[in-house]
Amino acid sequence: MSQALAGDTLHRLLHAYKRALRQAYADEQLELGVAQIRTLKTIRGLSPCSASAIAQRLKWDKAQLARLLGDLDSRGLVHRRPAPDDGRRQQLTLSDAGQAMLARVDACEQRAHERLAKGLSETELAAFEALAQRLIDNLERPIPSAD
Repeated sequence: MSQALAGDTLHRLLHAYKRALRQAYADEQLELGVAQIRTLKTIRGLSPCSASAIAQRLKWDKAQLARLLGDLDSRGLVHRRPAPDDGRRQQLTLSDAGQAMLARVDACEQRAHERLAKGLSETELAAFEALAQRLIDNLERPIPSAD
């Protein structure tokens, strides 16, 4: 397979999977976007955490994240509390509603994964994951300078 075809195949796979996720979210009537879901998942993984830790993990602009957190807070999905070591900073955790929302998201993602993996053996899935991780590592490795 040529390099151009490999890139095209990856692009098509990524978009097909995104469509499957969006369809699963729509079927579940989730009213959250992908950025909101990624933010909630990051809070779950880092909890309790600061907005700075989330921005760093997701490699997002702090202003963009502040808008997302404001929206999630207004929906009652996150709690903001003063950090015990510095009252000027806030610690973020998921509310009960946020945890329930992520349980619904997890179920949607499980359905999308089942569609993706249909007809593949555990060995094939493990080989795909290993190969995909190598590709990610290649792309995230710094490009050597031409000097």
